[in-house]
Amino acid sequence: MLVFLDECFLLWGDVGGYAWGKRNARVAVAVGNYKQRQTFYGALDALSGEMHLATYPKAESAATTDFLTELMYRYPKAKLTICWDNAKWHTGEEVRAFLSRLNDGRPPEEWRITLFACAPNDPEQNPIEEVWRQAKTKLRQQRLEASKFSEVTDAFEASLERQVFSFPKRQMYAPSQLA
Repeated sequence: MLVFLDECFLLWGDVGGYAWGKRNARVAVAVGNYKQRQTFYGALDALSGEMHLATYPKAESAATTDFLTELMYRYPKAKLTICWDNAKWHTGEEVRAFLSRLNDGRPPEEWRITLFACAPNDPEQNPIEEVWRQAKTKLRQQRLEASKFSEVTDAFEASLERQVFSFPKRQMYAPSQLA
C-alpha cells in the first residue's frame, strides 16, 4: 500500500498576510513576539485518496514514529510503502531504530514499512503537497471568519481528516485503479 506522508505547519496569522495603505504613506503593523503553532502529520492513501491526519506539538522523530505506528493500526494487514521527503525527523536515529525493530532483520520484501524518499515540497513526487495547498487556500478564503487560532486549526483538520482527494497528481500513481 502506497501512502504519501508529510507534515504541515500552521502559524497563527499565516492565513492572512495582506496590508493595505495609502500610496506613498508608511503602513505600521504591530508585530508581537507571540506565536501559536500547530504541526499536522498527514498521510494520503495513493489508491483511495483518503487523508489521515494527526496533530503533534512539533515535527520530531518521536512524533514521526508515533504517526507511523498509528498508520500501522489504521492499516493492520498492509505492507506500507511510505513516500516522504528526507526531513531530519524522518531520518534520525530514533526513526531508524524504530524501523530496525519493526522489520527485525527480515528481507526487504517482508518489511512492514518501506520508505521511499522524494524531493521536499514537490507536488509532482509527493501529491500530499497538493492537499496541503488546497487546505491552506480554503483557510485563506475564510480568514475573516476565524478570530481564534483554535478555530483555524479545527477548520483545517475538518477539511482534511478522512476526506477523499482526487486530482491528476495522485492519479498518476495508480491510473488503472482510479479510472
